[in-house]
Amino acid sequence: MKKGRKTRESLIQAAAKLARVKGFARTSVQEVMDEAGAGKGSFYHHFESKDALGLAVLERERASFMEMLDSCFKEEKGLEALECFFRVSLEVHGGKGLTGGCLWGNTALEMSDNNPAYAEPVDEVFHEWTGKLQQAIREAQAGGRIRRDLPDDGLAVLVVAAIEGGIMMSRLRKDETPLRSCLDMLRKLLLPARKPATERG
Repeated sequence: MKKGRKTRESLIQAAAKLARVKGFARTSVQEVMDEAGAGKGSFYHHFESKDALGLAVLERERASFMEMLDSCFKEEKGLEALECFFRVSLEVHGGKGLTGGCLWGNTALEMSDNNPAYAEPVDEVFHEWTGKLQQAIREAQAGGRIRRDLPDDGLAVLVVAAIEGGIMMSRLRKDETPLRSCLDMLRKLLLPARKPATERG
């Protein structure tokens, strides 16, 4: 990797690390430069402003996040894809020591009312994320492995909202139990209801 490109990547990685914990607004250019070991000249050679760097972080993180989703949704189908996603979600956030939470949820809360430039790409990520989940749910419903009495789009939104809430609570408590509980409840909610013994004959 060329030196200029390496410096740019170091700045993006540093900003992503800091923003995940502190948020974009509370992360200063100086902190990013110190974390990356880069000078002011190098920073402004690659980015015209802090917001330009922030949007570059979202672009790179989006590609990484979608790659993670596709590792489940392209390799597996239906219920297996959802189970893969649940497992990976717990592994990713538990592996970070429950520090930082979800960049997308954090940024949506932090910037949606104040900076449309950030809100738009984050909304696109949530839209693409729920779309992938909706497809997996639809496939599982077609095979009779997920309840069919609720719409696939609504269930997809519910899954995302529950996971985001579980991540937030686990981050607050530094305990993966809330996220694990959310995932367990989602599994139970998604499965078809069992008929009472009297109805089974």
